[in-house]
Amino acid sequence: MTRLAYAPLALLGACQNQPAPANNVAAPAARAVRPADDRALAEQVVRRRLRNPPGLVFSNARVIDPGRVPIVCGDVEHRGRRERYIVVDGEMAYVESQMGAGEMDRAIRENCGEGELG
Repeated sequence: MTRLAYAPLALLGACQNQPAPANNVAAPAARAVRPADDRALAEQVVRRRLRNPPGLVFSNARVIDPGRVPIVCGDVEHRGRRERYIVVDGEMAYVESQMGAGEMDRAIRENCGEGELG
């Protein structure tokens, strides 16, 4: 290799060898704020899934099996329309308007224990 080819590699190596902080204590990693309540967390996840439209109204939220992986089943109303949602472990949201015909009915039966909420 020529000297020019080594120069970028040497610069990258120098950038990675930063001196350690004087107190040798690493800064704590930034953590997302997670609500203690599974229902509140489910609302946040559904809001993100729907791209946070104004005027969302949540109702009939129930936590299924909170001792293990929490599943929250409930209703959300927006744009004058009520639809059901399921949130699994505070991470994955399934909203009726974004599912195929009949899929939410089956998901509610399998995960929430009934066909209709409320």
